Amino acid sequence: MANYHFVYKDVEGASTQWDDIQRKLGNCPLKPPAFKPQSFTPADDEDSKHKDKAGINDRTEEQL
Repeated sequence: MANYHFVYKDVEGASTQWDDIQRKLGNCPLKPPAFKPQSFTPADDEDSKHKDKAGINDRTEEQL
């Protein structure tokens, strides 16, 4: 037998024009703001900084 009790679920945070109009008129509660993660900023790392040639000349063969 077919399942007649299916409930369609759309993408989270999506709304219809009808819902938008009803919210504008004050008939529906306001939507919570959409989740937006903070932008990625990599941590400063000594190993990833640019190294100049003077640092190479000061080292011994074993350190290199």
